Amino acid sequence: MSPNPPSLTASLLSRSKTIDILHLEDDQRFADLVATYLERERDHFAVHTETDPQDALTTLRDSDTAFDCIVSDYDMPESNGLEVLQRVRENHPDLPFVLFTGKGSEEIASEAITAGVTEYLQKGGGTEQYQVLANRIQNAVEHYWAERYLDRGLEAIETAHDGIAILSNDGEIEYLNSAYAELLGYERDELVGAHWETLYRDADVDEIYDVLLPAARDGRWHGQTSFVRKDRTVIDLEHTLSYTDDGSLICTLSKPTTDDTVETELSVRERAMNEAPVGITLTDPHAEDNPIIYANDEFTSISGYERDEVLGRNCRFLQGEQTRDEPVANLRAAVENRESVTVELRNYRADGTEFWNRVRIAPLFDDNGDIEYFVGFQDDVTKKKTHEEQLRSQAARLEALFEHSPDMIAIHDANGVICDVNGRMCTKLGYTEDEIIGKTVWELDAAADPDRARSFWESLPTNVPQRFEGELKRADGTTVPVEIHLIRLALDGKDRFVAMDRDITEQKKRQTELVEQNERLDHFTRIVSHDLRNPIQLAQGRLELLQAECDSDHIADIENALDRMEALTEDLLTLARVGTAAMEIEAVALDEILRECWGTVATKDATLAVETDRTIATDRDQLKQLFENLFRNAIEHAGETVTVTVGETADGFYVEDDGPGIPESASDEIFEAGYTTAENGTGFGLNIVSRVVDAHDWTVAITEGAEGGARFEISLQNGECERGSSPTEC
Repeated sequence: MSPNPPSLTASLLSRSKTIDILHLEDDQRFADLVATYLERERDHFAVHTETDPQDALTTLRDSDTAFDCIVSDYDMPESNGLEVLQRVRENHPDLPFVLFTGKGSEEIASEAITAGVTEYLQKGGGTEQYQVLANRIQNAVEHYWAERYLDRGLEAIETAHDGIAILSNDGEIEYLNSAYAELLGYERDELVGAHWETLYRDADVDEIYDVLLPAARDGRWHGQTSFVRKDRTVIDLEHTLSYTDDGSLICTLSKPTTDDTVETELSVRERAMNEAPVGITLTDPHAEDNPIIYANDEFTSISGYERDEVLGRNCRFLQGEQTRDEPVANLRAAVENRESVTVELRNYRADGTEFWNRVRIAPLFDDNGDIEYFVGFQDDVTKKKTHEEQLRSQAARLEALFEHSPDMIAIHDANGVICDVNGRMCTKLGYTEDEIIGKTVWELDAAADPDRARSFWESLPTNVPQRFEGELKRADGTTVPVEIHLIRLALDGKDRFVAMDRDITEQKKRQTELVEQNERLDHFTRIVSHDLRNPIQLAQGRLELLQAECDSDHIADIENALDRMEALTEDLLTLARVGTAAMEIEAVALDEILRECWGTVATKDATLAVETDRTIATDRDQLKQLFENLFRNAIEHAGETVTVTVGETADGFYVEDDGPGIPESASDEIFEAGYTTAENGTGFGLNIVSRVVDAHDWTVAITEGAEGGARFEISLQNGECERGSSPTEC
């Protein structure tokens, strides 16, 4: 290949270069007419006419003219055009062959295409056909020349003795050709991924770093270098280094020669494209629109275009609607200024699908410093860009959560030094961000001990959150109790601890109030159960002794008063216990507990009707309190002959009596403590029912029963067990 091969674009195929055409037409007059029009359409066309197929084949074989195209009629006396094509292809498999026939039909066209004609054109009645024929010949020959030049170039790349490698900015070999490996005594795959330092003597490495690489960054370095081959022998080679814009290093090697004319710099650089793991193109900056003159297989794989669809076009054909102007402008400026550049832009494959393309272009100069070509490296980085966009989106969401979280958030290292905080912590503690960052955890957390904290952090597993309480000091010296959720993470390769601190001042206040309330309640129950019950029992005992000694109308009133005091005492103790003790939830069959409760109530002539076999999840003791108080309420208000029915609703159960019912005016206050309409009622029975319902997160509603009596409907809200389940399965 010559140092300046012809371009594969139209500018390379200059119209000043003669295109020699062999025209086979058995009608001499028509042949002369075709030659006239063709040479008028293209002044660089030279038409040689033959009227006999055999003469045409002899001319093609023996003539000094190297014909660039054959134009043949189809129907001739001794042969037809396709038979001539078959003979031509024996020695000229790629020579353009245009079938120009007056006998046109779909059958002939199909047969011609199958036989491998380059173009098929039917003769017409006007002169426009000759312009079409001239265009078809021009295009076919240009393509023929382009393929021929490309084949010659590729053959030169394959047979060249110079070696070439492409190194990453980390110094690892990303690509090398066979000649490069052979010069150093390796197989090609043995060097892929290896660092260049392995190819040098230890004593020479510093010089490479200090002299050769800086010179290459300034433009280009060329000279002789001593390399260590695989067998540990040393070989001196001609060596050229140049950098691309993204830091990739192009390294070429050749055996020393005293004849510089033997070197073909373009051939060396073109071989960088051989079997490269990235898409590579060569463009001709001297031709109009900087067209592609070479594209490797990886480029066609990335873009989805065939090589003949790429050659002769500017790389912008990959651009589309969503391609941003900025990276395109950067590429254009680099070409105009003869500079290297790396950009990432959205491109489009042949099928229209989008992909992110990382494009690196660099000028290739000759020994005189004049630009010859641009080399382009193309990487499909769609996955990387998608991952980056996902990371950016996630980072934005995390940043929003970090900054706008209602909790205080601090990030510290394994030594307890705070690295970052959110605005909530600054506002809550009264510090600026700069005042908190750099402090240690124990400077803010009054409950933290440095030695114990470090030991705890060291043993804390990664990604396993821990929960505990602390107390943070404000800038004004006051403190705020917090619930701390701590998690250990590996952030950017560093050990970090993220603490999310929630202000639990109100929770602590409520806990204190509950403790005080429970203490008062315990004190109250002790008084009721001991200090009040003992005097009542003493009075009841003395009253029995008094009845034995005398007879008085006042004794009955005293007895009723003492009974009422005892009933009030029992109800008050029940109220104190409901909802305060830890509830033990279990499966309870309603039909069994209903009969048990009915037996503990003084029902006399009352009747219980059970119309449910439902099993529910409940605290058994509290459920007994609920039923016993509903039964007592029914007997107190409806009389000793009342019928009480317990049945199912869609989401629970009901307790209904056939008594007089509950006045509508009383429905809003019936569950209040102390409210009663019964002569001997304590007013606490239905309040106990309400407390049991609340403790279970149930609801109770009062409606009218089927017989006009009171109906209490209890909605369980997911407290029902599956029908037929055993207590252990509930």
